[in-house]
Amino acid sequence: MSRLVGVTALTLALLTAIAPSALADSPRPWHPYQGADGYTLPAGTACDFQLSSTTIEDKERYRVVEKWPDGSTKREEWTGLLVVEYTNDDTGESVRRNLTGRGDFLYGRDGGWSLVNMGGHFAAVLYEGDDPGPGVYVVRGKGFSVSGSPDGHRVLDPSGNGNVENVCETLAS
Repeated sequence: MSRLVGVTALTLALLTAIAPSALADSPRPWHPYQGADGYTLPAGTACDFQLSSTTIEDKERYRVVEKWPDGSTKREEWTGLLVVEYTNDDTGESVRRNLTGRGDFLYGRDGGWSLVNMGGHFAAVLYEGDDPGPGVYVVRGKGFSVSGSPDGHRVLDPSGNGNVENVCETLAS
């Protein structure tokens, strides 16, 4: 019995010593995210036609998983249901896309950022001067990323495992 009490006391002492640092490094709680109900991109910005998006379902959530020494966010984990309908406002033709997935947002000290697709789907709007060019890109798979530099330049890296659809091309008349 005294051996059991000794082991229990030692275990409690170790947990007390370890717990504060373990809690400091653990991910923060999940936060619900409710994005905009949609947006409209004028003709010539991302597509040759005016494109509208409408959020059909949005149950996204995120949590901070890593911070810089100054306390600012270094990495966020995002997940959750997101379904969006895209419409060519000139023709009325539309497509619905499931953008549900898991991704990590990484924030640089210089103001740059990147989103790495850990699995599932995401969409990225690129403009003239961005790489690979203007469009509304729906990415499906794993390992793709989109990044933004502090000057606003965006790059979609299509080297992941899956496929990329330019919704502007899909809806072009």
